Amino acid sequence: MSSSVRGWRKGEEAAAVHEASYSRCDGAVIVEVGVFLGRSTILLAGARKLRGSGKVYCIDPFDCSGDDYSSPIYKEILAGIGGGSLREHFDRNITKAGLTEWVEVHQLTAADAARNWHDLIDLLLLDGDQSPAGARQAFDAWVPHLKRGGVLILGNSVPRNYAETHDGNYLLASTELAYPRYVHIRHVGAASIAIKA
Repeated sequence: MSSSVRGWRKGEEAAAVHEASYSRCDGAVIVEVGVFLGRSTILLAGARKLRGSGKVYCIDPFDCSGDDYSSPIYKEILAGIGGGSLREHFDRNITKAGLTEWVEVHQLTAADAARNWHDLIDLLLLDGDQSPAGARQAFDAWVPHLKRGGVLILGNSVPRNYAETHDGNYLLASTELAYPRYVHIRHVGAASIAIKA
C-alpha cells in the first residue's frame, strides 16, 4: 500500500522501517516528523495494526515547507496529483489504507509540536526539514523524548553527495550517531537506524 503513495522510501529501506515499527512493544508510541503524503506513515501504522496496538503520531505543518531543495519538489508533486490541500491528500491515503485509528496528526512544525510533548517515544523517525538548522532543531527537540532502547531513524542520512541545504540529517548522523549514545547503528537504503543506549 505504501508504494502507491508518492514518496521516496522503498525496497529494503521501506521493509526496515516497517520492521522497526512492528518490533516495538505493545502500545508503542511512534513519532514521525515529516510525513508528506503518508508513504512512510503507512509502513509505520500498518505494522502497528498488525501488532494490534500502538499509535503513530504524525508531525507536519502540511504546507510544503522545508529546506530550499525539497520545498519546490513537494509543490511540484502536489500540483501533479491535483493540487489542493496536502493534509487532505494525506488523510485520504491513510483512510484508503485502513489506518485512520492508528494515526494521530499534529499539524505543527517539529519544534512547536515538541514543546507540548510529554510521552516517552519507542520509535522516532526524523524526515522533515533537512536543512542543517531545521534537522538540528527537530533532533534537539525530539530525541530527549526517545526512551533508552528506542529506535531512531534519520531519513536521507547516509554518505553521498547532497544538494546544498539538504544535508542536515547526514550531518546529524555523522556527528550524533555514535557509541556510547547509540548502538546497533546501520544504514539501510538512504536511512540511518540506531538504538538509543
